[in-house]
Amino acid sequence: MKRLAPLIMLAAVVLIAVGLVVRHRNPATPYTEDREAWQAYEQGDAMLQAYRYDRAEERFRNALSADPDLAPAHAALGELYYRMGLSERGRGYIATADSLALALDDDRARVLLQLRLSDIKGSRFNAARESLLATARQLAPENVVVLVAEALGHDRDGDLAAAEQTWRHILEINPNYAAAYNFLGYLYLNQGRYDEAEAAMRRYAFVAPDLANPHDSLGDVLSTVGRYEEAEAEYRTALSKDPSFYYSLVNLSEVFLMRGEVDRALSVSDQVLEEIAGTEHVHSIATGTIELLFNLRLYEEAATRAARYLAGSPATDTAGWVELRLRLARGELDAGAAVLDSLAAVVTARPWYGERAAATARADASLLRFRAVIDELAGDHAAAADQFARALAVQEDWPPHVQLYDRVHLAYNLIAVGALDRARVQIAEALAVNPRLAEGVLVAASIEAVAGNVREARRLLDSLERMLDRADADYPALADAIRLRQQLPDPDRI
Repeated sequence: MKRLAPLIMLAAVVLIAVGLVVRHRNPATPYTEDREAWQAYEQGDAMLQAYRYDRAEERFRNALSADPDLAPAHAALGELYYRMGLSERGRGYIATADSLALALDDDRARVLLQLRLSDIKGSRFNAARESLLATARQLAPENVVVLVAEALGHDRDGDLAAAEQTWRHILEINPNYAAAYNFLGYLYLNQGRYDEAEAAMRRYAFVAPDLANPHDSLGDVLSTVGRYEEAEAEYRTALSKDPSFYYSLVNLSEVFLMRGEVDRALSVSDQVLEEIAGTEHVHSIATGTIELLFNLRLYEEAATRAARYLAGSPATDTAGWVELRLRLARGELDAGAAVLDSLAAVVTARPWYGERAAATARADASLLRFRAVIDELAGDHAAAADQFARALAVQEDWPPHVQLYDRVHLAYNLIAVGALDRARVQIAEALAVNPRLAEGVLVAASIEAVAGNVREARRLLDSLERMLDRADADYPALADAIRLRQQLPDPDRI
């Protein structure tokens, strides 16, 4: 699963930790004197953490039937709907939990619940998050709820060393605290520490053997470094644990795309979009698919899905980036440049632009990247190379796997201007992360072909064709590889 949102994980750990604090107070808890209500709530929490949403919803509703004022059940049910992309449905439960939290007499229980709610933007406690955390530190400095909130805060602030230290401290308190392994895994992944990320995710799967998410998260790491068959096996294991865990279906479709199995991938992607129609997750999944199709030069498929998305979506910044890809996929470069200029004007006028370094860098990298793509498609390879180099400079501190396509494009454009050694450096950086990146291997072969290293070019093409042995015949990287091979002289006659 793409990294769990802090909202989800903080809710999860609060539910677990608060339950551990109060469950032995028999029959009353700080939240309810109805033992039946509390037991139903705890059962729902277990289901929620196992991503069994239908069962969790049933248990939470049973809890509220027994005690309509059970604040954690309202919070948990609201959280469940947020997870499902049904935030409108969840807001009412969050608002009720906000009000009920204020009425709690037990200071410790009240602060822990308010701290949990403070991580939800729609909660009245969101603005008081830091003060709530400070109070919670006073009441329970070693409480896992408090430590998780601290770790997530460090992560938001970009202090990854402090975040890692806090997650490790949580594991010192409880070595089987599964969520910590998940967060550490993604922390390592996003620092380019791929072996450590894999180790953390494998530990996550070991301590939470019944959950789908650990296998999905492990699949993310394996897919990032090009171990597609292993990633596929993990995603299928996740689905065997929970057939409704659609994140793994989305990730399977991405693996299929990377291997060139386009029809198979889009069939799975369309299945997921149909199953989750009406939820907010549709937007992120649809736009993610469009982005990957565009990166793989599957322009016809990208344009079809971009047009479909725009027909059913309001005019937003996200829609603007989708329209940009649509125009470029259709070869409408002037129209694409106009859309990009409009997006640049909107983005650079945002209050956060120039104030928040990470957000500004992401925006700058996107604007530079698309200007480079327009130059590349127009045949101005010198300008494209310059823009891609600038985009990579903005990303200097980003994890290596985020930079892959920009490095491949930079190398491709450097070939055209005769800078073959610089091109080799870029491709080497990309393939060191993911040796199965088909577009990268194709450009590597192109570099050697232009340099006259025919045997090495053929070796790379042989490797590429083995990688794409399942690919559709018209997959761009495969089709280009076949054309390049046909242009190469016979090495025995050179």
